[in-house]
Amino acid sequence: MRKSWFAIIWFGFWGIFQAYAVTMVLLGKWKRPEAFPEEAYNSLIWPDMVFIPLYLLTAVLLYMRKKSGEVLGVFSGGAVTYVMVYLFALSGLHGAVNIIFDGLFLGFNIGATLQIIGRLI
Repeated sequence: MRKSWFAIIWFGFWGIFQAYAVTMVLLGKWKRPEAFPEEAYNSLIWPDMVFIPLYLLTAVLLYMRKKSGEVLGVFSGGAVTYVMVYLFALSGLHGAVNIIFDGLFLGFNIGATLQIIGRLI
């Protein structure tokens, strides 16, 4: 059985990107997009810190072809989808950069999650 390369790369990238983003926000070096209210935007930082290890663990377990990686992949995919939809709602669908990148991230995430679901079925 072939590895889920797209999902492995996606969750590895997403975990590393989130670790970078959270670090930059905590250091005060990440500019908050104008479309997002500050309080709601900052409230995402703490859950992100919990999920970063999950995203990275998902990528590792998928690479190792563990069944637990597929289960975590579906869970991780749901978490990323939730955050992307939340960010869309926060932005009020304003800001071209937010819409484009959040839309791309959501699309990549759905693709990776569907790849994993296809293996589970």
